[in-house]
Formats: sequence, structure tokens, C-alpha cells
Amino acid sequence: MDFSGLQRSKRLLWFLGEGQDLRYTPLEHGQIRLLAIRPGRSEDKVVTRLVTVPLSDSLPYEALSYTWGAWNDRGTLVIDGQTVDIHAGLFNAIHALRYENFERLIWADAICINQRDNEEKSHQIQIMDQIYATADNVVIYLGQVTEHSQQGIEALRSFIDLDVTLAQPPWLYVPPPQTEKCLADILMRPWFTRIWTVQESVLARYTTLVCGKHQVSWRGDFQTLKSIVFRFKAAAIAPHFGPDGNPSHLNWTPFLQTLEAQMRQAARREGAMIERTQLDLAFDFRHRRSTDPRDKYFAIFSIVENDRGGTLALASDYSKDVEELHRKFVTEMQRLSETI
Repeated sequence: MDFSGLQRSKRLLWFLGEGQDLRYTPLEHGQIRLLAIRPGRSEDKVVTRLVTVPLSDSLPYEALSYTWGAWNDRGTLVIDGQTVDIHAGLFNAIHALRYENFERLIWADAICINQRDNEEKSHQIQIMDQIYATADNVVIYLGQVTEHSQQGIEALRSFIDLDVTLAQPPWLYVPPPQTEKCLADILMRPWFTRIWTVQESVLARYTTLVCGKHQVSWRGDFQTLKSIVFRFKAAAIAPHFGPDGNPSHLNWTPFLQTLEAQMRQAARREGAMIERTQLDLAFDFRHRRSTDPRDKYFAIFSIVENDRGGTLALASDYSKDVEELHRKFVTEMQRLSETI
């Protein structure tokens, strides 16, 4: 994964206030800096220190992925005794990640790289893939809380938590009112529109999505990611959510692209094989029109039957409503792909 580039270097210079030079100790080859966030309550000043470690060290740390936020907003924190003015997007992330009772080690590009040292900056950008791949956790900070963000994270958790059995999983049954709006609050944030965030998240061994103080996490192994992708694709074709091409509905695609990129990396690490399923086919053609919405399911199943040379458990029965048909379709896809 190539993290090098002039635009990345230019981006980093905007985060620190004009003329603010932190006192950095030069890095040796193979070293990185980590930002240790001192414990504190929400109203306390944010106090931190820089720690230099070999990248190969077993010291656990988390790598931060975030976006700028409003251009003119700034925040103030203390780094090694110096008061530093930084961009609000980074400040809000550090503030949200601070624990009350113990220190937290993170890697954040704008602070952990000496922006005034071009040689160091070039080298650190070149090893950024290793920094994110080595981290115990990649923290994706989406921004501050809104009216719907807590419910949005909870709704997201219902898709991601594979250890919980739901009586009516949202990718099969019509979810409670407001679920779509709450999910959209999370999945349509600026983080999902930026190219650097893809590179930062794709190599994660463990991922935590954070919005304010609310969060949801998932493991980065192939089988976990495969199962999560299945659930979200099943929801994306569901009649109760509607196609993401409709502006009145949420757009599943950017989040799914992130998950699938992580899944491909996990498959390479583990030597696993990725095979396209019939659900992938249904997802790819979800925007195709039909007079009767049930025809979409029957059309996909006719392709599956021809491919497998046998009769499947879903006949062209127009006595079933589209919601019931969707549940039968996804259940059969689960059986065929042995995904979940």
C-alpha cells in the first residue's frame, strides 16, 4: 500500500498552528513516535507526551484515522509541557479517546511526525502502511455526537456483533422507525468520502469506529469480515431500506467498500479464497428496475438455478409479499454460501 505523496505532506502542515514548533528528538531508522494521552475527565485540559519507540517493538498502540472537520476550528492541548494549537478534527478525536483512569497510546500523523523535517516526513509517510498494519487497533474517528449518532452506532452494532443472536435481525426484518436515519448519521459522514482514510483503515487487524464517546468494534480476520459484509449487502437490497441510489435512502456503498477492502487484505494474510456469491450478484444489480419488486429475487434465483443445475428453495410464488420473499432469499443465500 503506497502512502507516499506530496499531497499527504501538504495536508499534515495544516494541522499545527502557524509558527508552532514542537521540540522533537530526531528519530532513528525504524523508529516512530507515539502520543501518550494522559487520563482526565471531559472538562480537564488535554495533556499528552511524545514517546519514541521502535516500530518493531511489542508496545501496544492504536493508530488514528480521522478527517479535518471545519476549516477554521481549532483546539488546544499540551504536548510535553508545550501548549499547542491544532486542527479541531484532531483535537476532538484525542479528547474523545482520552480515558479517565489510565494513559492511552495512539499514533496520529500530524503530531507524531515532525512536520518541519522533510527527510523524516518522507520516511514516515513511506512506512505508514506498516504503522497501521502493526497497530493493535485502528481507531476511525467520525466526529462529534449529534441527535441520532448514539442510535446510529447501536444500529450498526446490531449488524457487526456476530456473538449476539437477534430475534429480528435488521437485514431480514423491518427495523424500528428512525433506524435508517440514525444509520445515515454514521455512514454518510465525511470520513467515508476521503481517499486517505481508505489507506489508513484497510490494513487494520482490529477496527473501532468512534463517534463522540460511542463506539463499535470488529475483528480484522477474514471470516468475521466476510460475515459482516454479507449482512450489510443483505440490508442494502432489502425493500425496507431501499436502494442507495435513491437520495431519500442512506448510501451503504462507501462503508461496504471499506469492509471489502479489509476483507481482501485479510484474505491475503490468511491465504483465504474470495468467491463471489449470488448475494454479490443481487447487490450489484440492486438498482435495476422491475414492475413488481419480487421479480428481482426470482430473476437472481433463476441465474443461481441455471448455475447449479438444480431446484432451489425459492419458487416463483407471487402469493408471498416482498418482505417475506426477501427473508427467504437471504436465508437461502446464507445456506448456499455458508457465510454465517
